[in-house]
Amino acid sequence: MTYDDHNLASEVTGAEEEPSSSQNVNDIMVVKALKKRGGNRIYNKKHYCLYCSKPYSKIARHLEGAHENKPDVAKALSFPKGSKERKKQLDYIRNRGNYAHNAAVMESGKGELVPFRRPHKEVQGKEFMHCAYCQGLFTRKVLWRHMHNCKLKPGSVTSKPGKNRVQSMCTYTGPVPSHVSKQLWGVIGAMNPDPVTDIIKNDQVIIALGQHLLNKGGPSRKNQQYVREKMREIGRLIYNASKVTTLKKLEDFINPKNYMDTVKAVKFTCGYDSETNKFLIPSLANKLGNALVKVSKLLKAQGLISNNKELVENASKSLDVHQQKWNEMISATALRNISEAKWNVPTLMPFTEDVQKMHAYLNEMQDNWYKSLYENPSVKAWIELTKVCMTQIILFNRRREGEVASMPLSAFLSRDTSDPHQDVDWALSEVERKLYRHFTRIVTRGKRGRPVPILLTPKMLCALELLAKQRGAYGVLKDNQYMFARPEAITHFRDSDCIRGFAKVCGAKCPESLTSTRLRKHAATLSTVLNMTDTEMDQLATFLGHDIRIHREFYRLPEKTLQLAKISKVLMALEQGRLAEFHGKNLDEIQIDPDEKVLDSDEEDFQEKCQADSSIIDEPSAEEILPPTERNEMPPPPSKRHKPLPLDDTSPSVVSTVRPSSKGKVTQKKRPWQQTEVQAVERHMNRFIISGIVPAKSDCERCLRAEPEALKQRNWENLKFYVYNRITAYKREIQRK
Repeated sequence: MTYDDHNLASEVTGAEEEPSSSQNVNDIMVVKALKKRGGNRIYNKKHYCLYCSKPYSKIARHLEGAHENKPDVAKALSFPKGSKERKKQLDYIRNRGNYAHNAAVMESGKGELVPFRRPHKEVQGKEFMHCAYCQGLFTRKVLWRHMHNCKLKPGSVTSKPGKNRVQSMCTYTGPVPSHVSKQLWGVIGAMNPDPVTDIIKNDQVIIALGQHLLNKGGPSRKNQQYVREKMREIGRLIYNASKVTTLKKLEDFINPKNYMDTVKAVKFTCGYDSETNKFLIPSLANKLGNALVKVSKLLKAQGLISNNKELVENASKSLDVHQQKWNEMISATALRNISEAKWNVPTLMPFTEDVQKMHAYLNEMQDNWYKSLYENPSVKAWIELTKVCMTQIILFNRRREGEVASMPLSAFLSRDTSDPHQDVDWALSEVERKLYRHFTRIVTRGKRGRPVPILLTPKMLCALELLAKQRGAYGVLKDNQYMFARPEAITHFRDSDCIRGFAKVCGAKCPESLTSTRLRKHAATLSTVLNMTDTEMDQLATFLGHDIRIHREFYRLPEKTLQLAKISKVLMALEQGRLAEFHGKNLDEIQIDPDEKVLDSDEEDFQEKCQADSSIIDEPSAEEILPPTERNEMPPPPSKRHKPLPLDDTSPSVVSTVRPSSKGKVTQKKRPWQQTEVQAVERHMNRFIISGIVPAKSDCERCLRAEPEALKQRNWENLKFYVYNRITAYKREIQRK
C-alpha cells in the first residue's frame, strides 16, 4: 500500500516542514496506554486483522476462528499451543495487520496508529517507525535496540551499530510512495535521516532529477551512489538557501527573477569569502552549476510535455541567464581557486625501486596465503588472499582502483578462455606469441562506461579461481555480485586501504607515492622514453582507459621537470646570446652547461686569434646541410642556400655541391655515398622512403647499430637527410608517371 510522500517524510524522518491542510501530520497520533484511578492498566488495545481489516481485542482468537484456512494462519496453528514458534508466527500476522492499518492512516493523513507497545503519553506519529523484520511499530529511540534482538531477524544478517543506519534501512523497507519508483526509494532510503534527507523526500523536482539520473546511468550500485550524491548536493543547497534567501524549493531556483538569490545560496553553500575572493569548496560550486543546468533542461522538457508555457519560459530564460552570468559570478573564481591550489603542490612520482619492492612483497604474500587457504582453510586466509590479489591486479595493470575493486564476479567467470586463432600467429613475433598464451584477459566496466581490459598472470588466475570457488564457505552473501566481496556484506573491499596498507609494510622509501593514480601516471610518463608511434601511444592510452588527448596532455613528464630541465636550456641560451648556435636542434639535442663561463666579446676575439695562429680549426661535420626536424613529419622546403640535390632511386647519390664558405672556416666537399652504404640503408629504411615519412633520430640510430661496418663513416644526421632526399626523388618520379 502506498501513501503521500509528504506525510511519509514527516512520519518517517520527523520533518519540520509545514504540512498541507489536507494532510496534517499533527492529526496522526499514537494513543497512550490508559490506567484506572488506582494505577492499574486498562487492557483495551485493539489489533487490526490482516484479512478483514477490522479491530479485535483478541486477534489470535479471531484468526483461529475466522481465518484458519489462510496459509499463514494454518502454518501458525500447526504448532502446539503455548509454544514459542506458534506465538512468533501469530505475532507476525498481527504486526502485518497493524502495518496495513498504519499505512492507510498515513495515506489519509488522519487517524491513530497501532504501535507494538503504547507509550505513557500521547505522541505524534512521526516519532515512530516500523521494524524492517517484524513490521512492528516502535519509537525511533528504541528501534535499534529492538532490531538487535528481533525474533524474526534472518540468521545471516549481522547486527551493526548506529541508530541512523537502522532508521535508514527501516525507511527503505516501509511503504513506497506512489510517485517514486522502488529503485529510487532504495537510493533515498540509504541516506541518513537528517534535514537534508527531509528536503529531498518532500521536493518533487529533486525526485524527478534523481529518477532521471537513475534511468540514464542504470541500476548499478556505483550509479546509485552517484545519484545519491547528486541529490544530496541539491538538498544541501536548498537547506542553506533557506537560511540566507527566500528560496524554499528547487523549482524556485529555476526562475530568472531569483537568479541573484541562487548565486547567493551557492556562495553560502560553498563557503565563499568575499575578502579573499576564494571558495572553501570550489569544486562543489562547479558541480552545483552543472546540476542547475540539468534541472533547467529537465523542467523545460516536463513543461513541453505538459504544455506548461510558464514553466518552459522560466526554464529557458534561466538557461540563458545562467549561460551569461554563471562564469562571471561563480565558475571563473572557482576554477581559478582550483588551479592556484595546485601551483606549489609537490609532484610525487613512485620510485622504480619502490614499485619493484611492492611487486616482490605481494608475490610473496600471495604464495603464503594461497598455500594457507589451500591447506588450512580459514576466513582470515580468504580475506587476506582477496586483498593481495586485488592489489596485485591494480599494480600490475596500472588500473584505477574502482575498476578492479568493483569488478563483478560475472566478468571473471565469463572471461574468454578460447584458444587463439591460428591466423593471428602470422602477425606476431615469437615472443609475442608466447605472451599471448601466457596471460588471461578480462574486460570490465571502466570510467564513463568504457570497456577496460585486465591482464592476469597464471598465478593470479589460480588464486582468483580458488577465491571464487570457496567464497560461499566464508560468509560471502549470494546477493554480493563483486569478485572481491566482503564476507557478511553486499560491498567490496576498499581498494585504497589495501594499497596503502601494503605500501607501508613492503619497505618502500616513499609509500605515499604508491597510489593507483600515481602508478598510472608513472607508467604513462616513463613510456615517453620508448619513442612510441602515434598508433602505439593510442593503444597504451586505450589500455589505461584514457582518451588519447587527455593522455598526451596530462600523462607526460611533470611540468616542473619540463621547465627545470628542458625550457631552462632556452633561457640560458638567450641569456648567453648563444641561441643561434643551436639552429635546427630540438630541446633534447641542446647541450649547455649551467656552470660554463661565458666569454665577453674581447676574450672571444683573442681566443679566435690564438686558434688561427696555431691552426686549430674545428672541422665541419660530414653533412654541412642542416638536417630536417626530428619529428616524424616532412620538414619545410629547404632554402636556396641549403637546397638538397635529388638522388636517383637506383644509383648511389654523389653530392658535389660545396656549401659557401663562411668567414674563418675551411670548406669541405661532400663525401659520396658508396654502393655498400646505400644497400645497408635501404635494407632498414626502405619503408620510410616508400611511405614518405622522415625517420626519427632513434630510427636512424637503430639502423647504424644494425650496420656498424657498412655505415661506420656516417652519423644519424647523414642517414636522415639521405632518406629525405630519396623521399623527394621518389615523389618526383611518381608525379612524372
